[in-house]
Amino acid sequence: MISGTAAKQEPGRYYTFESRLPQGVFFEIHPGHLPGNAKPVTDETSGMCIGYSVAQAPGLWQIYDVQGDFLHLEEASLETPLIDPTDIALLALGFFRILRTGRVLFEAGSRAAISAKISQGTVSILRGRLKFGLHARKLKMTETAASHMYEPARYVPLQIQERAIRYGKRMPDPREGKGMFRYETDIYKLRFDKQLQEYVYQKYKFEMIVRESDWTISHFQYFH
Repeated sequence: MISGTAAKQEPGRYYTFESRLPQGVFFEIHPGHLPGNAKPVTDETSGMCIGYSVAQAPGLWQIYDVQGDFLHLEEASLETPLIDPTDIALLALGFFRILRTGRVLFEAGSRAAISAKISQGTVSILRGRLKFGLHARKLKMTETAASHMYEPARYVPLQIQERAIRYGKRMPDPREGKGMFRYETDIYKLRFDKQLQEYVYQKYKFEMIVRESDWTISHFQYFH
């Protein structure tokens, strides 16, 4: 952890970051109310889960936002031209992934060739839902804290950090920095298992130190 004196004096600046996480790894703050068969909609650019899909029938899904609120029904168009009946059945078992190129894919079962996509309008809505509340773009970071965002082992999406402030437990800064508070919450790291063809969840405790006068993050980390 950085020293209290440095944290109090170091100015905050606005930053933008892209995920430094390994391929197939994402972060999530799991909402408390989701159907048991909900699958994550993951965004490779930010490295986080931005929503959920629940299969109603092959090619038809309920879409939920990151808070677990229902948005609408989505009928995804198939991208692979020749789909046999077995492939159609598998379309109820996969997940959506938003690629860094902007393409949105749905990957089903163990056959990588089977794919479908949700609309860019739905993607825009899911991303827009992340802007409720404080909004990650209004968060600042000290240079010391920002440097950790470029480390794969330390990177945590700013949207996750914003949600930790919005929903996490607030308490005084243990270093007694003036105007600074500690926030903590539970977060999950999702790793896609290619053999199981599903995400494996690992729970972590996330903590951060924030100067509330200008919403500057001076420290953050996650641990078991």
